[in-house]
Amino acid sequence: MVLAAGVAQADVTFSGAAGVALIDDNGASVYNAGTAGAAATSTSSAVDYVAPVARSTRDGMFFESYYDFNIAASAESDNGISVSVGFDMGAGNKIDYNDDDKLEAQGNDVGDADVTVGYAGWTLAVDQGGIDNLFDDGDGAQDVSLSGTVSGVSVAVTTDLEGSTNSYKVAGTVAGVSLTATGTDAASVGGSASKIAASYAMDNGLTLSASVQDEDGTAEDDNTLGLSYAMGDITVGYTTIRPGSAGSFGDEWDFSVAYAAGAVGASFATDETDATTFIFDYALGGGASAFAAMHDKAGTNDDLTAIGLNFAF
Repeated sequence: MVLAAGVAQADVTFSGAAGVALIDDNGASVYNAGTAGAAATSTSSAVDYVAPVARSTRDGMFFESYYDFNIAASAESDNGISVSVGFDMGAGNKIDYNDDDKLEAQGNDVGDADVTVGYAGWTLAVDQGGIDNLFDDGDGAQDVSLSGTVSGVSVAVTTDLEGSTNSYKVAGTVAGVSLTATGTDAASVGGSASKIAASYAMDNGLTLSASVQDEDGTAEDDNTLGLSYAMGDITVGYTTIRPGSAGSFGDEWDFSVAYAAGAVGASFATDETDATTFIFDYALGGGASAFAAMHDKAGTNDDLTAIGLNFAF
């Protein structure tokens, strides 16, 4: 769709997703069953906010649904400067069954501004509290990012002026080896952290990988060695981990088997704690997909069972 306003023209795009799921997360999530009139949050007003309470009275299977609707507009000036703005709105909770197993609230404040400006291959993005930390997206939201490419090497930096934190990412390829360096000074990792990762893909389907990580003030100074081997529709992966400076390779490890053919995707994963994960995905066509997931994490209360449908448009 093209909207005309004065002498400017903007390309406007609409996209989104919706879904429903039947979930048992072993009582880990919260649900809205509080009293209206509680303090406002970043995603709700004081009038309609409902304080979350522990889901102890709703153990077992329960239904969740969500929608997420996105609108973006972009335009380019005569001298090559491009500007885009976007926002999204939503409601309900989406189960993140193939990552951290948590319910993700889809409600957003449409007043939040997400603006990017691009010129000569560089992009400046401004989104207060809405940009991921490049070292770890759980280490604090950033406000501004600048990204581009220099001599085939991609470079990106972010900053949060109020929190006085920054992050960076540099990635490139040397003699067929993919190299990535990331870092941050977010307080959640003790003041500074860095990671260097390398991978090399061979013609026979074998990929070798390694990483070195250092975090001040935490025990997550993990070093890893890994491999994955693709055999047609099946990919097998194994990673051995040395946790902390006093650990040894093999103290922690991850093993996975994945299958992908046509509309079907399936995977199995386990680790040294005997945690197991089964995931099944099936593309129904037209943007719709079905999924089933089971995560059994021995010795914890983080088990998950979920089946559902997602629809993207």
